[in-house]
Amino acid sequence: MCYNKNMKILMCGDRNWTDTEIIADILLWFRPHIIIEGAARGADRLSGIGARYYGIQVHEFPAEWTKYGKSAGIIRNRQMLDEEPDLVIAFHDDIEHSAGTGHTLEEAERRGMTYALISHWHILDSVL
Repeated sequence: MCYNKNMKILMCGDRNWTDTEIIADILLWFRPHIIIEGAARGADRLSGIGARYYGIQVHEFPAEWTKYGKSAGIIRNRQMLDEEPDLVIAFHDDIEHSAGTGHTLEEAERRGMTYALISHWHILDSVL
């Protein structure tokens, strides 16, 4: 266990992500104080559900589609990164064809944040 009582992790990813086991493994390994997620189906929502199960505080950032239209996802991603997470973890098996998750990782890298991309095929990271 890599417990850090003050750690904030942003967890995001594919809306079709269903692998709860790897999400649980990450939550149990890091045991962060706060999980930041985008309240979208798939990796985001599963991360929030898992975090609550383990007693981890969750900060949800749902995209405001009605208010911002097509820009809502990008705005939400920036708002999550503005929370200055210690680590950004993205779950995606086809990042080359991802708009939202890809943008989040690009923005995290631009800001000099530590991140990891986890897929069932490989792990690309600036961390592990």
